[in-house]
Amino acid sequence: MYEKLYTLLTAVLLGLLFPTLEANAQEAGLFNSPKGIGLVFRSAEKADAFNNLTAYVDIYGVATSRCSYPGYKMNFSRLYVFSRKPHDGYSISLYAGPGLSAGYVRDHDKGRGWDISSLMSDNQGIMLGISGGAGCRFDFGTRVALDLSLTAEAGLHLRRNESEKNYSATNLSIYNNGLLQAIYPQLTFLLKL
Repeated sequence: MYEKLYTLLTAVLLGLLFPTLEANAQEAGLFNSPKGIGLVFRSAEKADAFNNLTAYVDIYGVATSRCSYPGYKMNFSRLYVFSRKPHDGYSISLYAGPGLSAGYVRDHDKGRGWDISSLMSDNQGIMLGISGGAGCRFDFGTRVALDLSLTAEAGLHLRRNESEKNYSATNLSIYNNGLLQAIYPQLTFLLKL
């Protein structure tokens, strides 16, 4: 049930965001992080601000062989450049800003503390939240740029209640990975279109 709902929400969000981003997309790139791997679309910078859409495969639990398949996550952010240092042939920019996140992912635990049974459970569900990101962009004066950033997410995680196997019950908790994985670096290789 949740997979179908997530697929529908993803299709609606992509339908609303991609025509705008595709028309305004200045850069596209590859997102790499211990969080996952995916794609980035970035709009042209106007008045020291730009939009950023990141869609990636969430690998929480896959790398440790706890889960056999990954989750999926998207983040849309409005980022503001607050410092730019030009040098000989390249520049360094610092930026930060708010955003929204949605996904069908696993969480660190069920929101009831740190216990082994919750760490070993398969608790994939829908995540919705707000985010805050900050980063540093290295523009080399060519079509290629490198971006290093961090993103924190505060949200909710809705999933099937695993302790109630006889009927379809849901469980709602705080999305713990959004804050626990905030220290994971995100490296993005960008190509100007």
